[in-house]
Amino acid sequence: MEGGFYNMSEKGRELFEDVKRKINELKDNDSLYSKFIYIWRLACYGKFKSYDLRYFYADTSREFVERYKERLIKMRAEFVENIEDYVEKCVNIMRKTNKYRVFLAKTNEEAQEIFMNELGDNNIIYKSKSLEAKDAGIVDVLKKNNILIKETDLGDVLCQLFDYHLPNFTLAPGIQFTAEEIVAKIKEKYHVEIEPTSDAIVAYFRKTYRPELLNEVKVSLTSANAISADDGSIVLVENEGNISLLTRATEKHIVVSGISKIVPTVFDALLVAKIQERIMNVDGAYISFISAPSNTSDVQGARVFGMYGAKEVVVILVDDWRTKAAKENLFYKDILKCISCKSCDLICTASRAFGNIYASKYGMGAVNIVRDYIHNGIETAVRDGLFLCTGCENCTNWCPVGVNLAEIMRSLKKEATKKGLTPPPLKHYQQKILRDKNPFK
Repeated sequence: MEGGFYNMSEKGRELFEDVKRKINELKDNDSLYSKFIYIWRLACYGKFKSYDLRYFYADTSREFVERYKERLIKMRAEFVENIEDYVEKCVNIMRKTNKYRVFLAKTNEEAQEIFMNELGDNNIIYKSKSLEAKDAGIVDVLKKNNILIKETDLGDVLCQLFDYHLPNFTLAPGIQFTAEEIVAKIKEKYHVEIEPTSDAIVAYFRKTYRPELLNEVKVSLTSANAISADDGSIVLVENEGNISLLTRATEKHIVVSGISKIVPTVFDALLVAKIQERIMNVDGAYISFISAPSNTSDVQGARVFGMYGAKEVVVILVDDWRTKAAKENLFYKDILKCISCKSCDLICTASRAFGNIYASKYGMGAVNIVRDYIHNGIETAVRDGLFLCTGCENCTNWCPVGVNLAEIMRSLKKEATKKGLTPPPLKHYQQKILRDKNPFK
């Protein structure tokens, strides 16, 4: 590829070779990247086709999203433009009315310190997904301090079982494992034989893990799908029931959430939850509104906290980069509007082509590459596969809240280009097209 590294720095060449190495692994049918992308492409195709089909409702998911899209865009823009006011309002009402213990962490490091103080002497934490905890670096701190992290979402449980560390799809993190692989791993680790069917696997974990969740959880960790600024309600959507257990059968429930999960009203919070459910065509079996720790007033009207559910609800709202992005109009400001529905991954050209190679340590897809850039700089974004983005704008055109993700990715590419981190330039590909009729040959 002589001439292919024209104007590329040494660091750019190193990053390019790293991405190319991972792409080459797709040719190996036994590689982890190859196994993932096979099922991922089927999932993308199936989900895209299902947008126009009617499953659980009288309308399609596409119709539902379009019906509320204008309202969602207006609501998220309103929040971003008045972010400080909404955060202050939300914090005040959660403290006074909801009786949460609320912390507003200005930085990720502050959030980590608060969390570890709240964890106290406990050396086990039960959690459900919580991308915000990963974003704030809390998961890394827990591992550094040898805290046992017990995942409860079945897909995440499977990832732990297989010690799987590659990026995955948040809503179905264990989708790449076959039933045969799962039962073989269960036999290897627990010396138990079960049938290689989804029903048998689910029954096994219900029988063996559910009693632990009901009886042994002292401290639990979740994020939030949305938080209502007008009444302080924390909204959580799930289909497995694990979050319901974690938020009730526990002594202390800790919620870690970026301030961008705040929405103006409780009705907006419900709409966000339903959009997340409908846009993915999933059957969200449970939507929880948590408005206080468990309590009772049945003894002569005296309100006592800590009845059957959580005794404490601790909320750690993390700012870090968010207010700065809004107030200084940074080029990635639009990410503040994101409601984390994850549907942009499914219609992304690069995601379909490269699977979890086009990803960061925070998860799959362009949003998580931007997230890595915010925390770790442009070189990490390039290593994550920034230049695999084709600029097709499917993400922007589909986004239910109007995030212009394509423009943000273009801005990242411009910054990378200025720093000499660009892969072989377009001139090189033009020459190959004219000479070989194939830019990749």
